[in-house]
Amino acid sequence: RTRALLQQLPPQDCDVRHVFWVLPTPGFAHPACPHVPLPMQERYCPDLAEEERRQLRAFNARRRREALGQGLACPVPGPCHGCPCKKCGRRLNKGDPGISASRLGDQFWHPSCFSCCFCHQPLVDLIYFQQDGRIYCGRHHAELFRPRCASCDQLIFMEECIEAEGRRWHLDHFCCLECDVPLRGQRYVMKSGRPCCRGCFESLFAEPCQACGDPIGADSEEATHQGLHWHARAACFCCSLCRKPLRGQPLTSRRGRLFCSETCSLGRDASSTASDSSDSAFASAPSPDS
Repeated sequence: RTRALLQQLPPQDCDVRHVFWVLPTPGFAHPACPHVPLPMQERYCPDLAEEERRQLRAFNARRRREALGQGLACPVPGPCHGCPCKKCGRRLNKGDPGISASRLGDQFWHPSCFSCCFCHQPLVDLIYFQQDGRIYCGRHHAELFRPRCASCDQLIFMEECIEAEGRRWHLDHFCCLECDVPLRGQRYVMKSGRPCCRGCFESLFAEPCQACGDPIGADSEEATHQGLHWHARAACFCCSLCRKPLRGQPLTSRRGRLFCSETCSLGRDASSTASDSSDSAFASAPSPDS
């Protein structure tokens, strides 16, 4: 429950004192800040500039005024007997448990259907944000209007940010995942969804070439087969017997060695009558991370 609340109502997004009024459990406090001595912006966003802080306060005030609400759990009243669930369309009969959302008119949901339309997670304690007739958790409602930094998970209120690989970062947060060197304007490699400088990538993550033994750097084309890696150049990715380049060509493999044909494979090891595996058409390509 704590994890779900932190995910759906990020403490860095909102002033929790203005969210408590919709929490139905008496005495409940946000798990990350049980006594709430400061607004969440002050506690979780200490590095914000004053202008960013002002924009965040205005952003939250508008969300509370226009979008924040609490779903009301109640039996479906008689006049609504047979009405369809707003999400799944199945009918709700008089006396069935239902959820109503005052900001969205005289409509009902099954309790299990009252969920964020983006992440589909049930809304913790039936807190919701509405936009254009749809229900969102706090996290994804905020992201309709402001990008979220992939590093610090805070909303971005600066005029500029960095966009890469379909995600966004504060200017100062786009750094190498290992050495923290800033990567703004620099070349980088994505590793597990995070940017990595070329030096760290080549020293820590680059795969060794099966032919020459050297690391396959960020600028090198890579060929892979059955979990093994080669430089895609002709000198490395070639038949182990006749040295014919194999890039874009059919190949067969035996004990980690590559061959251009069954003939070359048998020439390397005549005691065997069949190769371990074969591909009718193999095309080399850079690895996803590179």
